[in-house]
Amino acid sequence: MYEKHHLMGKDFFTLNEIKIKILHRDPQAEYAIHTHDFSELVLVLNGHGTHFTRKHTFQVGRGDLFVINGDRAHGYKDLKNLVLINILFDMKKLHLPDYDIHTSPGFHTLFTIEPLMREDSKFPGRLKLNETQIREIRTIILKLEKEQTLQKEGFCYMTAALFMELITTISRIYSNNSQTGKSNLYTLGETISFMENNLDRTVYINELLKISHMSESSLLRAFKKITGKSPLDYHLNKRIDRACSFLTNSNKTITMIAYDLGFTDSNYFSRQFKKIKGLTPREFRKRS
Repeated sequence: MYEKHHLMGKDFFTLNEIKIKILHRDPQAEYAIHTHDFSELVLVLNGHGTHFTRKHTFQVGRGDLFVINGDRAHGYKDLKNLVLINILFDMKKLHLPDYDIHTSPGFHTLFTIEPLMREDSKFPGRLKLNETQIREIRTIILKLEKEQTLQKEGFCYMTAALFMELITTISRIYSNNSQTGKSNLYTLGETISFMENNLDRTVYINELLKISHMSESSLLRAFKKITGKSPLDYHLNKRIDRACSFLTNSNKTITMIAYDLGFTDSNYFSRQFKKIKGLTPREFRKRS
């Protein structure tokens, strides 16, 4: 159910525009609790204030960087010269290539885990940039904004490339900053990263418990909240997704694909594939 105040992407993104929009809030006005059908990347440049959700309030100030996904109700109040850069984006409509970003613990923590777990974690998982990092991120944002303003030949392509550079840079900063004091959220990011890096074999729950430093029950609860699945079901689904890519983009036999993904029995692989996708690998390939 929508909040009373629900922002729609169509009011920010034009029909044929790449789904990225940069907004400068100087200063940010107090804003009632609201939701939206897009995501926001928020960088606090100056001042301070309260960022609040349905259950909690969080103090924000210069250098704070965090992601707000659309269905997470939030607002701002008690502001003192708060200056923000808001980057609105719709990841589903951007269709960016994955490449290896999903093997980054910083990416998983900042873009997925922290936004979902914010109510429980009380916001310690936000990224806090130092002055050098603020300048680095602002430089990329300024280049992004220039592309969208001038709209030269290939500007959509360049905008997407710069946005990927921004995502990668802040994911790396998050990972580097987390090495000195790993939070529970970041170790969850490391756990997901480990799974993404091992799609060519079965992973075992004991491996995941060792990486996450969590009890089995705590890990199961966290994964259910983040992904809607158990850790092992999540990993199996990712392996099957990789199989779909192979079936669509290669001439490998189904047996070869099964072995490449760590399934020693191609019949078992086909059963798991059909259970998840509703089609056999052969049927899926014919429809691709």
